[in-house]
Order: sequence, then structure tokens, then C-alpha cells
Amino acid sequence: MSESKRYRDCMAEITAVLKKYDMAGAVTVVSKERAMFKYIFPTWSCIMPEGERGFRFRAKRADFPTAEAQHQTMELSAHIIMQMRDIAAQTFTMCESLASALKEQVGLEHKPFQDFDPETTH
Repeated sequence: MSESKRYRDCMAEITAVLKKYDMAGAVTVVSKERAMFKYIFPTWSCIMPEGERGFRFRAKRADFPTAEAQHQTMELSAHIIMQMRDIAAQTFTMCESLASALKEQVGLEHKPFQDFDPETTH
């Protein structure tokens, strides 16, 4: 199996598990040659993919049986965004610290998005 197929299959399996359990996820997969990321949103959110890399927070009152259902969906969707943001900040801080240490100790540097796979379909 090619490395490209292996890492795409990995992402597909992770996505399937999130969908099976109806959960959100911000997933990054890194192989020896490339990286891929994907955002998955559950059925109970009002976050919708829009275009190539965008998202839309869609919560029109007409799409919900009650104002309470609309409000709850908006709150739960905001919860997803805030949790993803907070965990991304934590991950960035940890990675930035390690990257700085690698640069200082062994001179390693990274050029962002080289050999990056922009597969962000939802």
C-alpha cells in the first residue's frame, strides 16, 4: 500500500468514527511525506462547510421547531468552536516550544506548508 493511500485511509477511518459517534473533530494526520487536516462537525451543530476552506454558522429560526431548540443548537455549536480553539492554542504552544528548542539545540527549521496536502473537504 502506498504511503499516500495509507494516510488517506487513516483520515477516512478517523472521520468515520467521529461520524459514527456524532462528534466534532479537528483532525491532523502526519505521514513521513505530508500532512492533512480535516474538520468534522456533528449533526447537532449548526456549523456548515462553505466553499473550499470556510464554514458558516447557520441557525435560521425557520430551521428549528422551537426558539429553544435553535438557542440550544447555537450554544452547542459555540461550545465546539471554543473547545477546538482552546485545544488548538494548547497544541500550538506545545509545538512552538518544541520547535524553538529544536532550532536552538540542533538548528532545525521548518518552512510551513511545504509538501502540505490541502485536503480540507468535509
